[in-house]
Amino acid sequence: MEREIFAKNILTRVKEPKKCFNAHYNMNLYRGWEHGCIYCDSRSQCYGIECFDRVQIKINALDILEKDLRSKRKKALIGTGSISDPYTPIEKDVQLTIKVHALHELYTDTEAR
Repeated sequence: MEREIFAKNILTRVKEPKKCFNAHYNMNLYRGWEHGCIYCDSRSQCYGIECFDRVQIKINALDILEKDLRSKRKKALIGTGSISDPYTPIEKDVQLTIKVHALHELYTDTEAR
């Protein structure tokens, strides 16, 4: 079961890029995880995600990301899915990750991984 939420931001700056595959930013388009993996550290209470098995879709992600990409002046690597899977099963219907990749192609000053 999923629900829609409004995000305040999409891109978050990575404090130590070398520890995160050299990504300077990270983005999570969803909150939660449908697989229910018991070993996942993203389930930790420190992240404050209640009902982690219930995926939350950040429905305004494209608008926020476009604004963020427009404002970036430097080329930077963007990681995807540190807290949730960018290709969670609900992605088949929502296609948010696919739309983000299409949007990203419009902004050549950044890279996606």
